[in-house]
Amino acid sequence: MALTVLGFRDLGHDAFLVCYRTTHSKDPEGRPVLLINPDEAGSPSWWRNQRPDLVILGLWTRPKYDPIRRAALSATPRVIERADSDGMRTASCGLITYAKRRYDYFRDRTGLWPAGFSIPVSALYSAASILATPWIEARLAKTLRLIPSLAVETPSATQFWKKLAVRLGADSARVQCIPHPIQTDIFRPDPAVPKTNQVISVGRWESHQKNLPLLLKTLVAFLRSSPDWTALVVGSGLPANPPHPRIRFSSALPPPELARHMQLSKIFLCASRYESFGLAAHEAAACGCRLVSPHGCLATEGVFQPGPRKSLLCALERCRDFVAPNPACPFISTSNPLLIAEQFIGVANSIG
Repeated sequence: MALTVLGFRDLGHDAFLVCYRTTHSKDPEGRPVLLINPDEAGSPSWWRNQRPDLVILGLWTRPKYDPIRRAALSATPRVIERADSDGMRTASCGLITYAKRRYDYFRDRTGLWPAGFSIPVSALYSAASILATPWIEARLAKTLRLIPSLAVETPSATQFWKKLAVRLGADSARVQCIPHPIQTDIFRPDPAVPKTNQVISVGRWESHQKNLPLLLKTLVAFLRSSPDWTALVVGSGLPANPPHPRIRFSSALPPPELARHMQLSKIFLCASRYESFGLAAHEAAACGCRLVSPHGCLATEGVFQPGPRKSLLCALERCRDFVAPNPACPFISTSNPLLIAEQFIGVANSIG
């Protein structure tokens, strides 16, 4: 949301990021940030005092935030909500996939528990989520009818949301596809930086979703058959020592330094169980990397994915052997924060 705010400001609008005081760790001085209390967020008078022309809510369609939605709508009808998801909002979107998502979600939140306890509890949570689908959808239907417009990050997730809106009696035309912005001034090709035989991966590796065991297993096997290649794994939650001498570990890097490593790399490897947008993958693609991921994980064009009953290693080796030059990267234009802000303005103007 912060990049979108900067996009609006680049267009000359007086835009601010509104955060709770308890969740925003950075000093707001000199930044376009308003720190508020939860009571203010649900107060119609606070919103009316701001006199907004457009409000973009990052509430992810959770019904418990309906008071905030109503408070914002009391100040302006131009309210758009950002839905950061892969579209698997209820079991109606696909029973098996939804069950896996709920299981992965709870495993992430019980990562510090012993596996013998976390696994069965996560399975029970997944089953309970499926059984609760009628109740979840009844609450979600009220929320979808309340939201004037819903912005979803990928075309595939947008289609899931449109079908769900129809199922729940909401207007599917309110669901719009607006990508997540990236820092296109930093993540972009640099002709002065030569590509090297390097695979790069970026993530929060303590997360069950990111699937670090599969990533390292794939990289080790790949490097054994590719003696002139190296790998760089960036992020938090990594073990103390890499499992192969040509794998390097790095803690999280500032954007300019991360972009330089992506510019040097030929391949970005994603091993996630699922992704909503895949921000790091899009940043890597903007730097000229080819993308490799499990089947159906990254919802973008040109991704090398394993075929039926094939491993992620097969896709990685196929990408390595692909000799055609990279096509012009579309993310430089489509994910520019200024253009994303213009898309939001277009949707807002259609509201009235």
